[in-house]
Amino acid sequence: MKALTVLASAAFLGVMLVIGLALVPIFLVMDPQVFEDWFARYFVFFLVPVILTSMPAFVGAFVLRRRSPAGSTERRLWRDVLLALAVTYAVSTIIHLPLNIALWSRDLSDPDIRTTLGWWSAAHVLRIIGALVASRTAYRAIAPAEAPIQPVLP
Repeated sequence: MKALTVLASAAFLGVMLVIGLALVPIFLVMDPQVFEDWFARYFVFFLVPVILTSMPAFVGAFVLRRRSPAGSTERRLWRDVLLALAVTYAVSTIIHLPLNIALWSRDLSDPDIRTTLGWWSAAHVLRIIGALVASRTAYRAIAPAEAPIQPVLP
C-alpha cells in the first residue's frame, strides 16, 4: 500500500508536469480557435490519467494515515499528503472547472480564449506545486529517518 501510494503520487506529479511543461506551451502558440476546437474535443482524455494517478494516492494516504499510530510523524506526513492533494483538487474545482466549461462552450472570442488560457495556465502552477508537495511528502513518509551525523574525529 505504501509503495502504491508513493508511486501514484509521483505519477500524478508527472501528469501535472506533462500538462504544464509540454502541453501548455503548445496551447499558447496555437491559433485561439484551433486551440478551442482541440480542447473541446480532446481535453476529456486528460481526466483518465489524472484520476488514475491522483485517486490511488489520495485513498492510499487516507488509509495509511488511519493505520499510522496517533501522534506519529508518519501519521502527520500522510495527513500532509492528503492536504496537498486536497489543495490540488480545490484549485481544479474552483478555478479550472469553470475555465474548462468556458473553453468547452466554444462561445469565447479570440482575446477571451487567450485570457482564459492564461489564467488556466497560471493556476496550473498551483496544481504542480500541490502534486510536488504530495509526492515529496509521501516519499518522506516511507523513507527511513536520517541518522544523526557522527563526528569523524574522536
